[in-house]
Amino acid sequence: MHAQWAIRKIRELEESEDQRPFFMGVGFVRPHTPLYAPQRFFDMFPIEEIELSPIKEGDALDTHYAALYPPDRKGPRYYRTIGESYPDVETGLKHFLQAYLACIAFVDEQIGLVLDALEDSRFRENTIVVFTSDNGWNMGEKEFLFKNSPWEESTRVPLIIRAPGEDVPGSRVEHPVSLIDIFPTLADLCDLQGETTKNSEGAQLDGFSLRPFLEDPASSEWAGPDGALAVLGVGLDKEDLNKQTFSYRTRDWRYVMYPNGREELYDHRNDPFEWENLADIPTVASEKQVLKDQMMGIVKLQ
Repeated sequence: MHAQWAIRKIRELEESEDQRPFFMGVGFVRPHTPLYAPQRFFDMFPIEEIELSPIKEGDALDTHYAALYPPDRKGPRYYRTIGESYPDVETGLKHFLQAYLACIAFVDEQIGLVLDALEDSRFRENTIVVFTSDNGWNMGEKEFLFKNSPWEESTRVPLIIRAPGEDVPGSRVEHPVSLIDIFPTLADLCDLQGETTKNSEGAQLDGFSLRPFLEDPASSEWAGPDGALAVLGVGLDKEDLNKQTFSYRTRDWRYVMYPNGREELYDHRNDPFEWENLADIPTVASEKQVLKDQMMGIVKLQ
């Protein structure tokens, strides 16, 4: 229904004489739970061919999530109960992953229908397209089956931008950026003018234009930070900042700080699955401090 709505809107705009620019936000629910999709999408992923991501036994032992949060928190609880619902955890995770992949394939088809409609319209060469998602999902890594974790699987999301005349088609940017950078990017590309505050009480929006990366994926002209910040916890008021869990990802590192001050540090150059917490290793203490300082600079807690 969402795809068909978007297709109708594109056709209506094309048939109208209105020459004003338009913005269209098209949201798809899947692959959010419950993981429902037509059977043909499940058939694309036979359960006997499902392969889980590498999972290290005992990987949760050097993390601080379990000690900080109650055992009935969704991530650990979902992992535990899916193991109780099948002969073993691995079988349960494979069935869950099959359904997740089916939902991704289903929504991928819907996105394709919308993009086909755009491609067949007069807007194909002057319309910016941004494709992204709100969160990732731990699929059993660190005995966690849910979103809202501070690790790579939850905090990394797809972000694809097509900007005719501005981008390098098919290029890949290695520098971590944030969803908060999308608005400044669109404002820059579309030369949007005006204030984003209603009055002097308002604060300026955060984020930086990604235009330099669209023009040159290896650009050094990026005005933003070295890493991307994710915040898990309660609210966004400054009074509650000491209750938040912060996760900061640069090209080479991930640094996590929990409300109780506990830390995790992962070297993505040698540990892409975040299996070894290096936070207490003296030889990387200086690197950890740099990451912490950068992170605190973003959240303005100096």
